[in-house]
Amino acid sequence: MRTLRQDLRYALRALAKSPGFATAAVISLALGIGANTTIFTLINAVFLNPLPVERPSELLAVLTVDANNPGVWTVSYPNYKDLRDKNDVFSDLAAYSFPNPASMLARGDEPEQIMIEFVTGNYFDVLGLKPALGRFFLPEEGETPGAHPVVVIGYGFWTRRFGRDPKVLGSTFGLNGRQFTVVGVAPERFRGLTVVFGPDLWVPAMMQDVAAARFRDFFNDRRALFFSVFGRLRAGASLEQATANVKTIADALAQEYPVPNRGRSAKTLPLTEATLFPGMRQGLVLGGAVLMVIVGLVLLIACSNVANLMVARAVARQKEIAIRLSMGAGRWRLVRQLLTESVLLGLMAGLVGLIVAFLGRDFILSFRPAFIANNTFELTLDARVFGFALLISLATGLLFGLVPALSASRFSVVDALKQESRTVGHAHRRVSLRNALVVVQVALSIVSLVAAGLFMRSSTRAHELDPGFETRRLGVMIVNPGQGGYDQARAEQFYDAVLERVGGIPGLRSASWASNLPLFGGLSRSIFPEGLQNQEREEGVLVQTNIVDLGFFETFDVALLLGRDFSSADRRDSIPVAVINEKMAQQFWPGENAIGKRFRMYGNDFFQEVIGIVETTKIGTLGEDPQSCAYLPLEQNYSDAMTLYLRTEGDPPPVMTAAQREVRAMDPLVPVINPLTVGEVMDQSLFAPKLAAGLLGVMGVMALALASVGLYGVLAFRVTQRFQEIGLRMSLGARRSDVLWMVLTNAMMLVAVGVGIGLAAAFAVSRVVKGLLFGISATDPATFLGVTLVLTAVALVASSIPALRASRVDPLVALRHQ
Repeated sequence: MRTLRQDLRYALRALAKSPGFATAAVISLALGIGANTTIFTLINAVFLNPLPVERPSELLAVLTVDANNPGVWTVSYPNYKDLRDKNDVFSDLAAYSFPNPASMLARGDEPEQIMIEFVTGNYFDVLGLKPALGRFFLPEEGETPGAHPVVVIGYGFWTRRFGRDPKVLGSTFGLNGRQFTVVGVAPERFRGLTVVFGPDLWVPAMMQDVAAARFRDFFNDRRALFFSVFGRLRAGASLEQATANVKTIADALAQEYPVPNRGRSAKTLPLTEATLFPGMRQGLVLGGAVLMVIVGLVLLIACSNVANLMVARAVARQKEIAIRLSMGAGRWRLVRQLLTESVLLGLMAGLVGLIVAFLGRDFILSFRPAFIANNTFELTLDARVFGFALLISLATGLLFGLVPALSASRFSVVDALKQESRTVGHAHRRVSLRNALVVVQVALSIVSLVAAGLFMRSSTRAHELDPGFETRRLGVMIVNPGQGGYDQARAEQFYDAVLERVGGIPGLRSASWASNLPLFGGLSRSIFPEGLQNQEREEGVLVQTNIVDLGFFETFDVALLLGRDFSSADRRDSIPVAVINEKMAQQFWPGENAIGKRFRMYGNDFFQEVIGIVETTKIGTLGEDPQSCAYLPLEQNYSDAMTLYLRTEGDPPPVMTAAQREVRAMDPLVPVINPLTVGEVMDQSLFAPKLAAGLLGVMGVMALALASVGLYGVLAFRVTQRFQEIGLRMSLGARRSDVLWMVLTNAMMLVAVGVGIGLAAAFAVSRVVKGLLFGISATDPATFLGVTLVLTAVALVASSIPALRASRVDPLVALRHQ
């Protein structure tokens, strides 16, 4: 410990004598450490942050697998009850729905949109949670349909809406037209089990009568995959045993209920691996890995920069080092002293890097869509993040300090004391080391810049992708008469009245209703085409559905390819009809005319007749493969919440404001939610690609700047080393342009080698991320060429300063220089 204290005091004195070096090193490393800490904070929040529940390792998710629909899916409520009652491996099994929008109405307030989650009565008990206030649901509150209108509110919602007032217990408020009583407040850190997007409050699943009409009937539908299921393992049970047990039960259910469960089975996963939406985890894991690799490269570039500074500093301190060696200091003792100095620099940079991480966290949060801002995960710099910052600071200090320390400890004592070390072989070795570091920096910069370029071009292209419909001059808003207490008859009248009132707004070209927002997906239904002899053995395929009103395709600006559009003749008492997109026609009736074909949706005892085929549009995301979609007429398929589409002559916002005013004038208690232009909807749907592009763009600029500084430092060092040589050349007749060309040639040779290595590495990396890109190839020539030209140009500028300095050397001064 005494030796360590001596080393620390010595390191502090040495750094204090070179404030310029210390500042440059700390800033370079702080950028790299801060960038890594920022991305780790995001990874920690999404993937690593343990669930704030009791013994999370005992919790498993139960998922559906379907032979006809690849991937993993949630579970139907009837199947959940059978799995709960018949399993031998779980002490208890609970279930919860996806967060659903709801309208909250407190006394004297306007309706407020919130997100609710339907959960089984044992939900909080299985998780082992303790309420922050009040209690959780009682067993009987999760058993009788519609009998117990109670609610548990989230801690964040309690804080935001009620100011943490303990008197909230026992208070009531309207929820989708039904009065609910607050019985408890969830723990502070608990935001539900869906990491990306959680609810404001929880209600018993048996209160499904407050759900949207089109979801209400699915609660007890064995085919409808509406609930996420999880359970706590019994003592001594394993994941393998649980998987085998639930699979046995699911296979038995497929035999007992062959129509809804045909082709379906079950599997289990640790609950910590199932807190992301099914199908999202793989893409998010890959995206997180890419970000971590790129910020790791930025840190390596920063380390190379500081290593270069350390080598130059060692040259300036060679006489001091030689004296220490001549007085008996061992080489490893000297290495330890120099490493103490570099580790101290790393820790200082880590402290500054935390400031960068705080700023980076705010940068990430700025990309969140407004409508989920209150319900997303928190980016908290917790103990794990601080531990990561400490470890990476220590590792960084060792990384950039080890090679220069070993190199410095090999100085020739005699040469150093004679001050002739610049002319001997080890000086050349130091130059070679610095050259190698520059090549590494350039190569790593190429990889960083290519990744940034690909994602930035991808983000730009995503906005240019054709979604299949005209996005300009189109606005949308969700109108929910069901949450305003309307029954079906009144809601249908309300829809007609809204269209009549907004139809007179100046600047409106057309208006119509649809159940789905653009680019946010919709309800998937199992489709059974007519034609098989035994309907019981048909295999259903999930297809997107959208309930639309008359004039929707005109308002949406989607072309009718074949057949006819819906008309006023398509009433509730007429033949059930549907318009399908071109993808669905090709999927179910390839090579045939789909007009006149019929299909049945699971749960219906009648067939829909195809009367028209429209263009295929993007449904869930801009980057998706074409999806099949069936459009159903509103007159024949009631929905108590619809999206009002407004096609305008000019900019949509003025028309949307007027339409919102008209709807509220009709009934202020009917929620009008998220009035947005479709351009804004597209921006929200692309928040993840925009975030990746923004982060990688910042990292690429940082990498380029650090590599340029490193190149400049090496060339400045080389000019100093060759000061006498340059003077001699000029005294023998070399022109200034010759010296300038010589220095620039040496510099660009290093750049060329680094670019070549970097392009090869970037090509390999780009193939890994191709699934995350929109509208461009992973080996996009424009990106690779543009990055090469930008880095070469910046390197040329960085090289020109020391090159010009070398060309202005006075031969007489240089020849007298020692």
